Amino acid sequence: MSRTLRLDDVTIHRIVEMECGLSPAVQFLPGLKPEVLEENRSWLAPSGLDADGKLVLCFQSYIVKTPRHTILVDSCIGNDKDRTARPLC
Repeated sequence: MSRTLRLDDVTIHRIVEMECGLSPAVQFLPGLKPEVLEENRSWLAPSGLDADGKLVLCFQSYIVKTPRHTILVDSCIGNDKDRTARPLC
């Protein structure tokens, strides 16, 4: 995925903190049947599903630049969080 998107005089920059396979797909989505995952693996891999069957998740922020403003959009899901159930990659 491109890290920059331009729309007329607005530019959006994607700032990736971390992007990796974080959790097994069938564990993260408990209703997902393994056979359905296998049927869709071809279009999910590698950007949405890694070789180990883990969902690829992205921790990111955005910078939106307009002619008058620069805006930081940060969902605050990155560093300094206790994730004992899902250790970082």
